[in-house]
Amino acid sequence: MQRSYSSKAIVFSLKPSGENNSTVTLFTPDRGIIYATLYGGPKSRFKSLVNQFNSGTVWLYDTPEKKQTKITDFEVKNYHPSFSQNLFKMFAASLACELCIKTHAAGSIESTFNLLTGFFDGMELCTEEQSRLGFIRFLWRFINLMGIQPDTQSCAYCSSSFADSAFENDMFSYYNKIENIFICPRCLSHINREENINAFIKIKISGLRYLCNITSLSPSEVRSIKISKDDYNSLRELLLFILENSMETKLNSLETGMGIL
Repeated sequence: MQRSYSSKAIVFSLKPSGENNSTVTLFTPDRGIIYATLYGGPKSRFKSLVNQFNSGTVWLYDTPEKKQTKITDFEVKNYHPSFSQNLFKMFAASLACELCIKTHAAGSIESTFNLLTGFFDGMELCTEEQSRLGFIRFLWRFINLMGIQPDTQSCAYCSSSFADSAFENDMFSYYNKIENIFICPRCLSHINREENINAFIKIKISGLRYLCNITSLSPSEVRSIKISKDDYNSLRELLLFILENSMETKLNSLETGMGIL
């Protein structure tokens, strides 16, 4: 059995282990999550390389008899120093890592790795405002990888297209939390009045159209589109609800980053 191997990897986290060592959580496109030991004191050259959110090529050595994997080398391709200087970027990246771990990479390791790499590298090059839009795009694409992305093209009840000019940007669509569908304002008026209004999340048509653009336009085209602060807040609430509801658990990064994300 081959004990030594290399792989692309993103460093998710480091935790102290003993006096000088660390347990490192790595995410790789071929093996998924790997928990490896990094040996060496503060003067070790690895301390400056194996840092949270860095990505590159890692060399690993397995010791099955000890049930241990050791990091023997790490070549960094992309550093993300702005994450430690910006709270939003740091918490957004932490939440992305948590999603990956808790959903087992959304059932698609390689696709999730590519999505995370693009998200991290994009945030490093962007302002906080641009990164916030990137966060929405990342969440929506991750929801698609999980196979739980609701249809944003048309009303689930009457099949009316939300792109129709009859629906103005300031009008609201309604997301049904139980059925994971969107309905138009006309259909909502026909719903039994006794139905709990808390079963719905209101999303402006403009926000719904932005989600459609993420799906249908190229990355470069959708990056040029701006949305209002209200649309950002409502979409963030919606997408995080969809994720937590599907996972049936709370996201720790969301709790600790309350008021920042």
